[in-house]
Amino acid sequence: MKQSQPVGLWSRNSRSRWRCFWLPLLAVMLDVVAVFLAAIIVYSLRFSKLLLSVRAPNVIPELREYLLFGLVLGLVYVVIARSYQSYSSRWRVPIEQEVGRILTGTVLSMGVVLAAIFFYREFNYSRAVFLGTLVLMVPLLILARAIFYRLRKAMFQRGLGVQRVAFWGWGQAAQALWEELSRARSQGFELVGALGEAPVPGAASLGSLGDLPQVAAKHRIDLVVLAPPPGEEDRMAEGLKASEGLPLELLYIPGVVQIGSLHTRLAEINGRPLMRLRALPLAGWRSVVKRSFDLLASLILLLCMLPFVAFIALALIISGQRPVILRQRRVGIDGREFDLFRFHTRDSAWLGRFLVRWGLNKLPELLNVLKGEMSLVGPAPASPETAQALFAQIPLYLDRRRLKSGMTGWAQVNDAAEAAQRTEFDIGYIEHWTLGFDIRILLLAVGRLLRGKST
Repeated sequence: MKQSQPVGLWSRNSRSRWRCFWLPLLAVMLDVVAVFLAAIIVYSLRFSKLLLSVRAPNVIPELREYLLFGLVLGLVYVVIARSYQSYSSRWRVPIEQEVGRILTGTVLSMGVVLAAIFFYREFNYSRAVFLGTLVLMVPLLILARAIFYRLRKAMFQRGLGVQRVAFWGWGQAAQALWEELSRARSQGFELVGALGEAPVPGAASLGSLGDLPQVAAKHRIDLVVLAPPPGEEDRMAEGLKASEGLPLELLYIPGVVQIGSLHTRLAEINGRPLMRLRALPLAGWRSVVKRSFDLLASLILLLCMLPFVAFIALALIISGQRPVILRQRRVGIDGREFDLFRFHTRDSAWLGRFLVRWGLNKLPELLNVLKGEMSLVGPAPASPETAQALFAQIPLYLDRRRLKSGMTGWAQVNDAAEAAQRTEFDIGYIEHWTLGFDIRILLLAVGRLLRGKST
């Protein structure tokens, strides 16, 4: 039997990239191909010589029209399927639920495309091709999903996209879940060990729940499963506190009564419901969208502002400010430190005040954005000393580190003065991020700059 490749050979970023981006992209591509093939196969059958000899239409539509039709239909199907989380779930859903999603997506996508074709008079459509495509899409999409699951299982066996799991809990439910996780490699989980005493005899203990930061770094943990027995849920608070600022997901196995009272979607492992207490922000497509926007916007801004950058640098040199650009140590995503670039304004009177007033001292931070150390929008960067001091004072402060620091942010444009208030705004931004939210914050920041306010 072929041996599985050790997951530890892959870095956390590599595993996350496969799990959150490449695997969903593979599912999307297979679905588009399935829909495209359905349209082309039906077109080829309808306008084959055999059927044309039986019943020939007045006009035979061109193949290129239906090539475009199949591609557009596939893309519309993907958009609709994505709206009900068809590509975001890492757990295999029951077959009846999968088929239901496919049927819903098939009917809705065909309806959208037919509505669009109704207004496009130049398209020579065939009702037989549309009906045949609708029917053939379903089995081909089911086949595409079956192929995806086989490919995903093979990738998991090679360690691609697998989550390394640390487990905390005890009791019968915890023991059952431990045994399921130990056999869940094909679903993308590798059980590394327990936090505290393991629920089964002889299993490895990685350390205590309070040692989670050290354990996560040493063993490259991606996911922590919390499974306390009924009445012991309060003890999870130690794990929640220890996980602040760490790039970890937290899943909790609730009791039967709690499951009945929940109105949110639960994750599942082998049919066992788990509640997600903490998820990775901007995983997969969302991180690609944000990073792409940062790169494009910062590059355009830097090119447009290049004359001003050169003029400011010359003015600082003439006024005796050396070095022109200061490097300030800051803490970024996942607690990684980096050098923040800003114009030297500490020892300059009127010039320094002018640059700070209009936010021009921050222009070199665009280099940090291009390097991937910062984002245009995000929590304000803090020095290592400040971050350490505020961590001891403010609950959830380190959760700000789950996202890159920003040149401006939701807290800054809302005039949040106190550290606790800024933390609340930052976490709210992280939990509710959208590209539109970023654009809104940037527009608010520009408005503040035009009024001479800081961002």
